Amino acid sequence: MAEATKIASTSLEEILQRLSTGPQKYPLTRAISIDGPAGSGKTTLARRISEHYEGGQVLTIHMDDLYNDWEDALTSQLSRTLVNQILTPATQGKPLGFRKYDWLSKSFGDFISHPAPNLLILEGVGSGQKATRAFTDELIWIDIDSEVGLQRVLRRDGDYLETDMRIWQIREGEHFKSENTRDCATIRVDGNFFI
Repeated sequence: MAEATKIASTSLEEILQRLSTGPQKYPLTRAISIDGPAGSGKTTLARRISEHYEGGQVLTIHMDDLYNDWEDALTSQLSRTLVNQILTPATQGKPLGFRKYDWLSKSFGDFISHPAPNLLILEGVGSGQKATRAFTDELIWIDIDSEVGLQRVLRRDGDYLETDMRIWQIREGEHFKSENTRDCATIRVDGNFFI
């Protein structure tokens, strides 16, 4: 297992440098995961990397678009989608695709296809699970206190989600423990820098 490098979010340049010069498992597409608790800053970091990456086309896939509602979010369905429909084709330089989940209608929409990018960013809880690690070049973990993360989510999405989010925090905690996600990260970031 690679030793994690602790990089503060103020050092976006260090992350970008590592993405530009670090080892790459597959020659056509570099793939990374950004994982960590809800509200830690995963989407913010993914956006910053995407905006500043100079190695070609970037595609970010949010786990929220792949979950099958709250109860079936962190299951084998997510693993199969990530490996079979996204990572395997992308790392072979082939088009990748998935059906995006619509949280209002509570159903999956039409199949969306994308050409393989130069950098594929998987962002969200579950993106750094064991099934993805054979394909990804970096697993970035963002640390945050659970209550701080919860308050960020509620400010962003609304207080009406508090009960669902507290249940989600239990689920994500169990997921991270069973997948050993934090300990397998190659880069760790302090989420307090994303305030």
